[in-house]
Amino acid sequence: MSQSTNGNGNGKPTGGGGTTVYDIVGPTNRRSQVRRIPSLTRSAVRLVWESSRRHLITTVGLQLVSGAVIGAQLLVARRLLGELIAISDTGGSISSVAPEFVLLIVLMLVIGAVTALTAHQQRFLTELVGRRAFDQIISVSSAVELDSFENPRFYDQLQRARISGMTRPIEMVTSLVTLTTGITTSIGVGFALFVIEPLLVALVVGAGIPLMLATLYNSGQAYQFEYGMTPNARERAYLMELLTGRESAKEVRVFGSRGFLRSRYDALTEERIARLKIFLKQRLTVAMVGTLGTALGTAAALVSLAVLLVNGNITVADAVTAGAAMPLLAGRITAMTGSLGKLVEAGMFLDDYSKFLELAPLEQDRPRSAEPWRGSRDGVGSLSVENVSFVYPNTDKRVLDDVSLKIEPGEVVALVGENGSGKTTLVKLICQLYRAQEGRVLWNGVEASALPPEAVQDEMTVIFQDYVQYHLSARDNISLGRVDRAPELEDVRAAALQTGADGFLSALPQGYDTRLGRQFYGGHELSIGQWQRIALARAFFRGGSFLVLDEPTASLDPKAEHELFEQMRDLSAGKSVLLVSHRFSSVRSADRIYVLEGGRITESGTHEALVELGGHYAELFGLQAAAYL
Repeated sequence: MSQSTNGNGNGKPTGGGGTTVYDIVGPTNRRSQVRRIPSLTRSAVRLVWESSRRHLITTVGLQLVSGAVIGAQLLVARRLLGELIAISDTGGSISSVAPEFVLLIVLMLVIGAVTALTAHQQRFLTELVGRRAFDQIISVSSAVELDSFENPRFYDQLQRARISGMTRPIEMVTSLVTLTTGITTSIGVGFALFVIEPLLVALVVGAGIPLMLATLYNSGQAYQFEYGMTPNARERAYLMELLTGRESAKEVRVFGSRGFLRSRYDALTEERIARLKIFLKQRLTVAMVGTLGTALGTAAALVSLAVLLVNGNITVADAVTAGAAMPLLAGRITAMTGSLGKLVEAGMFLDDYSKFLELAPLEQDRPRSAEPWRGSRDGVGSLSVENVSFVYPNTDKRVLDDVSLKIEPGEVVALVGENGSGKTTLVKLICQLYRAQEGRVLWNGVEASALPPEAVQDEMTVIFQDYVQYHLSARDNISLGRVDRAPELEDVRAAALQTGADGFLSALPQGYDTRLGRQFYGGHELSIGQWQRIALARAFFRGGSFLVLDEPTASLDPKAEHELFEQMRDLSAGKSVLLVSHRFSSVRSADRIYVLEGGRITESGTHEALVELGGHYAELFGLQAAAYL
């Protein structure tokens, strides 16, 4: 498969075989980098300010002190040099310049102390900025609609936001500190040089303009390159996980697919390197042109200094001081240019980060029901799904089409159908994880879209077929079912007893405090069936008035399944239950059964009525029954 990416960073097929190709195309309709410098800098400063204003103020204050001290150092050196020349010409005691020597040494000590303190503040500030960035990324990822995770463009945005959160804060703080240092130092050095000859200041500053323009241009191109390569980076990361991850290791080795996956990874890597060579060659050309322009400008400034000295416009002491100040100022301007370029580049990625944060739904945009929500008092026992349809992003196929079903308080309703019929998608809609494009879902007669999702979910207990195996302690695995409830061992163990998990959990080296899984030190692995019993125990621990069981016993043998369903009657007592299963033996006792076929409800009724009907349910039931006969 061969892909290229458009201006939005989305890969699109272009034909070819074996490799994935991504064009270096950044976002379209971007304002010029120069015009965007102020806004990008403000965004960077705002993030740092919000992370820790105290550390930012301290850091900037240290830079101001540093700049003032360097300027004072030059003026003291100029005075000292003038006095030494006078002593050489007229004679006198060198002790007369002792105060200047002492002051110069003190200023050097101050600069050293300020530099050390700045590094300390900068390192801690970087950590705080990174923490804030990731806090916001996690908040948005937890708040967006679940169907966002079905969209490749969302993953591209998330990838860029993650990278920005990991690396850009460091670059941003470093660049901001270096830029501040450069500005304050340049002011100090520039003032000292201005006292000697204003023309020299203008010449040195002008000489730095070509390099600054080249750096800003290259910063924009760097962003364009990384933006366009986002799909490439995501796919390489995915293949790396397949090649090195624990979950995929068994199948990759047994099927001998390592070579194929490695070749795909290598092809993507080679493609990036090839594109990178082109980009770096262009970048180097621009940088060399800028450097040449700045070098010529600096040479012109030094020639001007020589002319001023020869013509007697400045003294020898002034010329020597200016000769030391001009390279220092030029060096600071070069450092400022580099920092400004990095700040602009980081700011562009910060744009992606900011746009990702905008994906979080606004609370005021959600409609609200005029009727009071009685979920916490009366439970959410009544559910009505009316003419619901759903289409996943970037597809045209309706996964659900005009689906309607009803569950009354205390009823056990089953949903059956073949794989791919839309059962799990319907469960996610009912659980307020997806929102239907058509139709409506009502809880206790109130439209779900007018209710806070967390209010409904608080009354629900859900066991998905792809339940999570938390590599935490056994106690944590169960108590995560209700995090606002104290994880008392007695309650946790009671939930485990109901699912038959207490026996193997109590036998672990540290009992319920044993870490599960092999990902971390001290972890203990479990079988698939044991993990599923823990997932069920999590549901027992949670409670709630509405119970959704999505293939809850898929990993259990028939005997364990029968025993568990007997125990589940205790869990479901007094609750409304939606049972999703492809095992018809487990749904026979349901009050009502809905058959989902190709995204549509085709049959409904009791087990006996559906068998007598002789439709799709009867056919599937007969096939399963025949397998046991």
